[in-house]
Amino acid sequence: MKSIRLIIILIVLEGLFVSFASTALAKTDDNKILVVGVTPLSTLLSTEKYSAPANIISLNHAVISAEITGRALNIFVETGAYVKQGKTLLKLDCRSYILAKKQAQAGLKVAITQLNYAKKQYIRNQRLLKQKTIPRELFDKAEAAQLTALADIELKKASIEATDLSIQRCQIKAPFSGQITKRMVQKGQLVTAGTPLLQLMQNNHREIKATLSSADLIKLEAAKEITFNVAEKHFKTSIRSVVQNIDELTRTLEVRLKLPKGAKLAAGLSGRIEWSSANKQIPAEFVIRRNNQLGVMLAEDVVEGIGKARFVPLPNAKEGQAASISLPSHSAIITNNRYRVQNGETIKIKTSLSHRL
Repeated sequence: MKSIRLIIILIVLEGLFVSFASTALAKTDDNKILVVGVTPLSTLLSTEKYSAPANIISLNHAVISAEITGRALNIFVETGAYVKQGKTLLKLDCRSYILAKKQAQAGLKVAITQLNYAKKQYIRNQRLLKQKTIPRELFDKAEAAQLTALADIELKKASIEATDLSIQRCQIKAPFSGQITKRMVQKGQLVTAGTPLLQLMQNNHREIKATLSSADLIKLEAAKEITFNVAEKHFKTSIRSVVQNIDELTRTLEVRLKLPKGAKLAAGLSGRIEWSSANKQIPAEFVIRRNNQLGVMLAEDVVEGIGKARFVPLPNAKEGQAASISLPSHSAIITNNRYRVQNGETIKIKTSLSHRL
C-alpha cells in the first residue's frame, strides 16, 4: 500500500515538474520575440512637393518706331496711359509728303494726256500702214510710244500710293490695346525711320514663364494641380507650352503657363510655381537597407499579435529620399524597431508604440 502511494506521489510531482518546465520555456521563448510597432501604409503616404521661380511676362511689349522722316508735332499720350487699338498716339509733320502726292497727281494727269495722244497716233499709223502709205518703222514707234505712256501712268499711280502710305504713317496709331510704359520722343523732335517713339505693353495677353530642368519638367507635366504663388496669393495654372530648346549653359527648358482670367498681376512680377508629385510616396525615414537593397519591412500573417516580418525591396528607391511604393494601402509597415527586425523573423505587434519611435 505504501508503495502504491509513493508511485502516485511521484507521478503527481512529475506532472507538476513538466507543467512548470513548459511554462518556463514558453516564457523564455516569448521573451526572445522582438516587439515591433506597425502603421498602415495609408497613413504614412505623402506627396513630394516641388517649386520653381517664375515671373509674369507680357506676350506683346513693343517699341513703336517711326516709319518715315518727320518732325513730331503732337504727342497725345504719356507714360502710364491706357490706350485702345487704333488710337492715334502721335502725329508727325506731313507737309512734304502731301506736296509729293500733289506732284504725283499732276504727273499722272500729264501721263494720261500723253497716253491719249499716243493712242491717236497708234490708230492713225495703223490705218496708214494698212494703206501702205507709211513705213513699218513709223508704226512701230507709235506702238512703242503708246506702251511707254501706259507704263508711265502705272508708275505715277504707284508713286501716289507710296505718298498715301507715307501720309498715313504720319499718324502713329496703337497696334493693340494696352498701356504706354515709356515715352522716348519729345515734341518738335525730328525723327527718322526706325527712331523709337513709344513703348506699348499689351494688358490682356500675359502668361507665366519658368525655367526647369528636364527632370523637374517631367514631374511638372505629371502633376494634377499647379499653382502660381505670389504675395501670399495662390492662382491655379496649367502648362500652355514647353519651348523644346535646352539652354546650353543652364541645361534648362523654358515653360510657359497660363495666367488665370481676371488675375490682375503686373508684368515682371516674380513668384513661384508649386506642384506635388502625382504618385504617393513613403517618407525616406521608413526606407531601410537589407542586403544592399532599399525597401520597407512588413508585418504579415499576424495571429493574436504574433506574425512574421518580410522585407519588400523598392527598386527605384534612393538613399535619403522618399520612395514610390505600390503596395496595398492597408499593408502593415513595421515602423518601430524597423532597423533591428530581420526578414522572416517572428515578431510581436504592440500597437501602443508610437510609429515615430
